[in-house]
Amino acid sequence: MKKLLKWIFYIFIGFMAIGYFASKNDSSNSASANTEAQEPASAPQKEVFNTTARQLFKAYEENEVATDEQMKGKLVAVKGVVQSIDKDFTDSIIVSLKTDNEFMPARMEMKDSEKTTAIALKKGKQITVICEKMSRVIGAPSGRKCLFSQ
Repeated sequence: MKKLLKWIFYIFIGFMAIGYFASKNDSSNSASANTEAQEPASAPQKEVFNTTARQLFKAYEENEVATDEQMKGKLVAVKGVVQSIDKDFTDSIIVSLKTDNEFMPARMEMKDSEKTTAIALKKGKQITVICEKMSRVIGAPSGRKCLFSQ
């Protein structure tokens, strides 16, 4: 029985990894297509949705659908206190910002170009990151394609 559960667990993890990489490829392909379409004319700046990590967590807790709709098509600027600076299994830089739930920080996946800034970052420092995409993953806010704000 233990072997069966073990194999089910491995298959589940495998499907999660495939889904993660598939969604990453889809978003990068559509982003490059959008960039090519917008290059001839100067692209207008996207509107910025300003919030804090704590406010974002509370908003998602209250109504995930409404929160996603408010941020739709906008850059999301999230201000917060650094809880940790990590890497995920794909070697992407993840900066976690404190929320009201210490076990569910807001996780921001930084662009690779932000590596030097991430190296100098310390826990407890207040920062602002600007993300191209924001969603809720396993109950916590999760940003993708993020940059440190100056």
